[in-house]
Amino acid sequence: MPQRPPMLNDHDNDRGFWGHLWREALISLSLGWDLAVPIFGGVLIGYALDQWLETGHVFTIGLLFLGVFIGYSNLARFIRRLEKRDKEEEEQRKK
Repeated sequence: MPQRPPMLNDHDNDRGFWGHLWREALISLSLGWDLAVPIFGGVLIGYALDQWLETGHVFTIGLLFLGVFIGYSNLARFIRRLEKRDKEEEEQRKK
């Protein structure tokens, strides 16, 4: 089987590097959204409910705390998934 020219191998390695870099960047961006959207959404919906029901800041504060809880639970779930992936990759390297 003929070998590929070195410049093609370098290009494939470069593409693998950039693909990995973009994948990690998108994961990081996704993580930020997973944390920010529930918090912002909770405040926004809480504020709208408070205005509609004339309840002061009850729903805003309550849904803010709910949003923070959901955001950090998303973060914890992401970390568990990342640790599981790292453990699987480590097991694959040992084989």
